This record gives sequence, structure tokens and C-alpha cells, in this order.
Amino acid sequence: MICHLSFANWALVISLVLAGIDWLAVARRQKRLEYVFKPATLVAVIIGAWLLMRGPHDVWQARFFLPGLVFSLAGDVFLMLPGVGAGSPRSYFLPGLVAFLLAHLCYIAGLNPTLPPWPSLAVLVVVTVIGLALFRSIAAGLRHQGQTALLVPVALYSLVLSLMLLSAWATLFRPEWTPLRRGLVIVGASLFFASDAMLAWDRFVTPSPSARLRVIVTYHLGQMALTASIVLVG
Repeated sequence: MICHLSFANWALVISLVLAGIDWLAVARRQKRLEYVFKPATLVAVIIGAWLLMRGPHDVWQARFFLPGLVFSLAGDVFLMLPGVGAGSPRSYFLPGLVAFLLAHLCYIAGLNPTLPPWPSLAVLVVVTVIGLALFRSIAAGLRHQGQTALLVPVALYSLVLSLMLLSAWATLFRPEWTPLRRGLVIVGASLFFASDAMLAWDRFVTPSPSARLRVIVTYHLGQMALTASIVLVG
């Protein structure tokens, strides 16, 4: 068990190093390095998750989180491929959106072996308000750009993303979750949500030169925290 955890720790350390190189490549706009180190980071995270599963772990959660990471890797590849505008037939934005939607569905399933506890309805209200406000601005941006064909897919994705965030925060009311695991999954899901929100805002509302770096940093850290949360520690 100790051996597996040691190897898993090394895999996560390596994923951090690879992520750091990718962040530097994004900051310097070095596309060739991005094409290598962005997927390489997720591959290292997936290997780390697989190694963590060799020791004490949440079997139900890991059963869904591992394919969720694989779908995320597919989404990374699609969103890196060159295209002509998010709504163009030559764009890979929609396949990337679908891949990440499937990833979030996996995370939702992994976080809900049973229905969310009733007290989490309070969190639902907050998440709903944030999600609706965000989607309203993004929908306006899509209409302004003439990309109304993306309204339904983006709306569906926003709903699933919000449910993933709700599922993570609902662990506050699941007594079987330790404080450390709750913290990891809540931080991970919140960073993932923030990353996707910033990506959509940059693409469809107000472009920002620094957005891509903020998006990739929060995305990688979110995925790592979500992955680490599968470990059962006393």
C-alpha cells in the first residue's frame, strides 16, 4: 500500500511539473510546447489516479473519476486542435464540449452514490443563481457573435457543470467524507467551474490576453485536487 501511494505521489508531482511547463508555454504563447505538455499533464494525472486506486480508496468514486479524467484528456485534445471559430463546421469546440460534458457526468455519478442530502438544497440555490447569471451573459455573447447554434449545447453544459459543483459542495453534508477529502473535492470542483467560466467568458463575452493562463492553471489544479480526493485516509 505504501509503495503504491509513493508511486502515486510521484505521478502527481510529475503532473505538477508538466503542468508548470504547460503554464509557461501558455504564458509565452509557445503552441508546440502546449500541444505536448497539456495532454501530457492529464496523462500523468490519470496514471496517478490509477496508482491511488491500488491502495485504500473510494471504490465508487474512483470507478467514475477515472473515465472522467479520460474524457477530460479527450476534451483537452479537441480544444487544442486548430479550427475556425467556435461555431464553424471546422471547429473542434463542440466535440471538446461534449467530451467535458461526459467528464462532468462521470464526476457527478462518482460524487453521488446516493441522492444528495436534503441540506444541500441550500447550496443548490446559490449554485443556481451563479449558474444562471453566468449563462445569461454567455448567451448574450453567443447571440452577439451570431453563434445561436451553440446556445443549447452551452446551456446543457452549463447545467451539468453546475450539478458537478453542487455535488462537490454536497459532500459537506455526507458524514462518511473526511474533512480532507471534502476540502480536496470542493476546491477541485470550484477551480474546474472557475476555469470553464473564464474560458466561456473569454470566448464569448470579453476576450482577455491573460485569460488562457488563468484558465489552464485553475483547470490543472482542479483536476489534481479532484483526483487526490479518491484516497481514503484516516
